[in-house]
Amino acid sequence: MRPSFLAPVLTPFKNREQLPASSWRADIALLGLLLLLAAFVFHGLDQMNQPLGVLDASPLSLDLVHLPEYTLRTTLRMFIALFASFVFSLVVATLAAKSRKAAIVILPALDILQSVPVLGFLTFTVVFFMGLFPGKETGVECAAIFAIFTSQVWNMTFSFYQSLRTVPNDLYEVSRQFAFSPWQRFIRLELPFATPGLVWNMMMSMSGGWFFVVASEAITVGDTTVSLPGIGSWLALAIEQQNIAAIAWAVLAMVAVIIAYDLLFFRPIVAWADKFRFEQTASQKRPRSRVYDLLRSTRLVPLVLLALGSIKASLFLEKLPGCRPSASRPVPASAAQPTGSGSPWSPLPASPASCSCRGSSAAL
Repeated sequence: MRPSFLAPVLTPFKNREQLPASSWRADIALLGLLLLLAAFVFHGLDQMNQPLGVLDASPLSLDLVHLPEYTLRTTLRMFIALFASFVFSLVVATLAAKSRKAAIVILPALDILQSVPVLGFLTFTVVFFMGLFPGKETGVECAAIFAIFTSQVWNMTFSFYQSLRTVPNDLYEVSRQFAFSPWQRFIRLELPFATPGLVWNMMMSMSGGWFFVVASEAITVGDTTVSLPGIGSWLALAIEQQNIAAIAWAVLAMVAVIIAYDLLFFRPIVAWADKFRFEQTASQKRPRSRVYDLLRSTRLVPLVLLALGSIKASLFLEKLPGCRPSASRPVPASAAQPTGSGSPWSPLPASPASCSCRGSSAAL
């Protein structure tokens, strides 16, 4: 049976019996991954905040010793742009889906913006960001991240908008029976319903961003070209010097990075998001991920989810209107559960009392 279709994040495990056996090896592996990720992020952010003169003092080199750092810098830029695209999609697509007047302005604007080449955005954003952070490498980094952002954001926004427009009316009727506030309806119904499509479009956006890495990491201001450390600038320099070996090493580094973030990031998210897929019949093949299974077998993740779920319930959702349970009213059978063979899908709480924002739900 499918788990309850409540908030997709910050939700505790429903019961310990549903979890795999905990393993101290899984805890150690997860802790090691988190420490490695934190070290990578903090190192990259520190490098991005250096004075602009450091780029002139330390020009790009095709020495293989620098390739791992260049690869990490490019990967960090792409994930920052992906996060910004995710936030933009949630805000703009929701506004367009909820307001007809806003949609009249937003949808044509998005159509126009997605037709503008990435280099077209760089012509004016470079000056803006460098003026915003004078004398700092941060300005050039922001311009590069914005260029990658423009290559990722549009299909994510349209995907999320389309998902919000196609939520079944039966599910909206169930949310009205439980007197959900607009915020609760978004968190407990609309966002989970749109999650599978959004996750797949995030993967497509991440792949599309690689086409613009070279253009985004070689910034030209007047007669000056600023080359940020990264795979794109490495490739540009290797092509300029006609260094076939350096080009081959850069391609291998890109392949290794793509495989790594697919195994460690996207596959676990796809396996997790599958629980929110709306279907009339049970799927024959469910997506699997060893990293996802590793997370489920740790002791650390359930404790963190329980703590964050309590914080969410006490400090966030309960202060919003409409969180108190409404009087018990019958829920139409057709709205509570789709008909058809296979596993039932429970999009909303099974009882009105669970509308109190403290009801437990499935996680991971």
